[in-house]
Amino acid sequence: MTQGTNEDRDAVLAVIEAETEAYLQRDYDAWQSYWLDGPQTRRVQTHVATGVTLVKGDEIKEQMRRIFLEPVKWSPPKAFERENLNMVISREMAWVSYDQNSDMSSIADGTLRRYHELKILQKVDGVWKISCLVSTQIRANYENAPLIEVDRSGDMIWMNESAKKRLPLHPMLMKKGRKLCAIDDEARMLLLGALNWLYEIRSHLTPGLREEAVSRIVPLGQDDAGVAHVCWALLRDGRFFIAFDDEERLNSQVAAAAEAYGLSDTQEKLALKLIAGADISTAAEILGISPNTAKTHLQRIYDKIGVRSQSALVRMLLTAVHREV
Repeated sequence: MTQGTNEDRDAVLAVIEAETEAYLQRDYDAWQSYWLDGPQTRRVQTHVATGVTLVKGDEIKEQMRRIFLEPVKWSPPKAFERENLNMVISREMAWVSYDQNSDMSSIADGTLRRYHELKILQKVDGVWKISCLVSTQIRANYENAPLIEVDRSGDMIWMNESAKKRLPLHPMLMKKGRKLCAIDDEARMLLLGALNWLYEIRSHLTPGLREEAVSRIVPLGQDDAGVAHVCWALLRDGRFFIAFDDEERLNSQVAAAAEAYGLSDTQEKLALKLIAGADISTAAEILGISPNTAKTHLQRIYDKIGVRSQSALVRMLLTAVHREV
């Protein structure tokens, strides 16, 4: 969405593009020329590793001069891509927000980094100058497991590289038009229910505050090989995400369930193998125990959890101990 004259709109976009190019080229003088010079300027940045930082006035110039001019170990992105541009312009002020992807492939361990940015510009003597930057790093990009951003109805908005590779091969999830869908009818309803739950949570939770505790596991059923699959509905930075094929989350889920039900270490490891689709004999061989010992452990697991079948066991382990706000 944009408001304001085309002339002002083009001028504001030109300043943002030129300031970005100066940043990429580490040209301090050029970069500074696009910023308002005064005590009212602000740079507010939120990063995954360092939290929130606020720099203002002349401190901004000193900070950027060090970054651009001193021999520091710093590699700029190769390029930026912007999405979801929103602009509102008055006679002397402009507000521009967008999602920005930073290509960090020039760095050995670099990944695509995503930010949401707001830039406020002021017109001074007919020239647009940046007076404020608010930049928030989107934490979802730092997930190694497949991760898909969706809206409340399940329409897909964004996915990381892992999800792009693994979603087409997933036996229990699929892309249907723009939607992320579970193949199983019951799982599809559970997934939509989890997204509605996230929506309700978001309505009374400040983005970022206690969001790590907001997750709901969704059983997707078992594939033809007997492997149980789940996905997780997550709230991150006020947005909805679905994670799947996440071994770390799965291990954490089973560990929490094992603690809740009082399972021993061997029983927990046996349960993980069964969830992964191994039969009791194969699981025993992997764990280095006899089949009879494995059967004894399995019976004790049944007794502790209160189930009488392997499918019921898997379901209980994967849905126990919801961490809900």
